[in-house]
Amino acid sequence: MPTVKRFHFVCRNDMNVTVLSDGLVRSGFWKVSAKNAGTAVEIYLHQSKDKPSYRQGRIIQPATPQDYLGRPRFVFTFESFDTPGNWEGEGTGEKGYGYD
Repeated sequence: MPTVKRFHFVCRNDMNVTVLSDGLVRSGFWKVSAKNAGTAVEIYLHQSKDKPSYRQGRIIQPATPQDYLGRPRFVFTFESFDTPGNWEGEGTGEKGYGYD
């Protein structure tokens, strides 16, 4: 089975995103498996699936599991880079996976 390396999330208008003072970014809250949360190395945030990402970066810390509205979710801390990514994945939901 291939390993997830890139997460793509529909995250309109930086919802729940925090730009930290050290230049790092903390993503919103995402429902993904613990296994995939541990293997992904890049994250891409999109306004919609049909547009390139507006915020993207290299995940630099292990994913942090957190409670969000009574449900377990993962938060990712990443270092931004400038090159947008196109949507990867074939699902109909708010997330897509890129594999290597």
